[in-house]
Amino acid sequence: MALKSRLEKAVRPESRLALISATAQLLSEKSIPDTSLSEIAVRSGLNSALIKYYFGSKEGLFMAVLERDAEASMEALSELVDMPISAEQKLKIHIKGIINTYYRSPYINRLINYMIVQGQPASAQRVAEIFVEPMIDAYRRIVSQGVDEGRFRSVDPGMLYYSTVGACEHIFYASYSIPTTLGIERLTEETKQAYAQHVIDLCFGGILAKP
Repeated sequence: MALKSRLEKAVRPESRLALISATAQLLSEKSIPDTSLSEIAVRSGLNSALIKYYFGSKEGLFMAVLERDAEASMEALSELVDMPISAEQKLKIHIKGIINTYYRSPYINRLINYMIVQGQPASAQRVAEIFVEPMIDAYRRIVSQGVDEGRFRSVDPGMLYYSTVGACEHIFYASYSIPTTLGIERLTEETKQAYAQHVIDLCFGGILAKP
């Protein structure tokens, strides 16, 4: 009864958000996409039993973190696609946006892969729904616009998605190798911006229509 009473007092709308925020912070600090319930409880200042109350399990909490991130990112992507600007501008902004997102939240890519490989089948399907489906729809629309504008070759949007997102995310997925490959201790703001331009140059070298 005492535990139930403490939980009832702790159950507030902000408690759920605090657990999600604490989990995201811990995942950002780790090189692996995992953290213990006790770590989350200590960081959030809440009882670990609230994780089961709100999310059912740690996997459910991880999915809530991804859903929070996806909501903001995909809303921004949808607004970008609808902007009255050229397809070239949209793709450049999009590439910089992906890299900025991974820079701010380096756990996202690792957590997505973790949920797909280690999670339940429903988790993998949910990841596809909240990330992959909106992304591929945006790529189809941007490529179609670019072709209509005479600026893009008629490339496969799915292939462009894999190559672009793969290039954007790998530097974060393999961040352990940065001292060896780039000769710096960690990724800096300056290097991040230079890498974004590098990916843009590579992407546009393959997609732009020949004069």
